[in-house]
Formats: sequence, C-alpha cells, structure tokens
Amino acid sequence: MSPHKDDNIALVTSKLIGLILKMPFEERQKLLTEVERKGSGEPNYIRRKYDRQDYLINIDYTVSNRLYNGFAINISAGGLFIESPKSILPKFSPGDQVILSFDHPGKKEHMKLTGKIARIDQKGIGVHFEQAILDWWTT
Repeated sequence: MSPHKDDNIALVTSKLIGLILKMPFEERQKLLTEVERKGSGEPNYIRRKYDRQDYLINIDYTVSNRLYNGFAINISAGGLFIESPKSILPKFSPGDQVILSFDHPGKKEHMKLTGKIARIDQKGIGVHFEQAILDWWTT
C-alpha cells in the first residue's frame, strides 16, 4: 500500500472511532448488529427506519374485502407484524392493501390505519403503514 492510502485508512478509522464514542450505548449495539449482519452477508442491511416494540395486540384486519383477526406481535411507527395461520397466507400478496383496526398498546386508544403487505413469511405478514405514526408513537 502507498503511504497516502495508509494515511486515509488511519484518518477514516480515527473519525469512525470518534463518532462511535459519542453514540449512546444502545446506538452502538445497533450499529454493531448491523455491521455484523453486513459482514455475514445477511440481507436487508440497516433495513428498519423505526425501532420495533414487542407487544401482543389483538388486531382486526381486512385484505381484499375479507376480514381477519389475529395478533400483532410487534409494532413500530412504520408498521407491524401479524401472526397469521399458514392456511390463509396464500391468500395474501406483497403490495396488498390492508386496513388495520386495533388498540394502541400503551394508551388503549383505538386506531384504524391503512398499509400494504411488505413481506410474507411462514409465520405471518409484515405490514408497512401508508403513513408513519410518529406523533402517535412518541406521545
């Protein structure tokens, strides 16, 4: 390596360490997790815009004019994950519109939101809200 490149590596490393030392511990943990994911080749590197909160929420949801009931197992300002029986999963497709009806886990305020199915796996569906609920989530 040329001396110039070594100087750049040292400068970049020094700046990274300085930034990391200014981060709160929780942010350092998240950064470490994301860097480890990237290093292991896992998909969706830094994929979440909002932190998830684990909650068990009874939820009614409508997809293609059919009403379903289930449990959301986590929620964020940008979406939630609904556990769904394997028998109904083939009825859903990514991009399907979802109308959600549930109680706010902290305030017990009733919410009615719309979203789209972002992903489907063998446990259920991930729903991305059409509009983030930042004001509702943080107050």
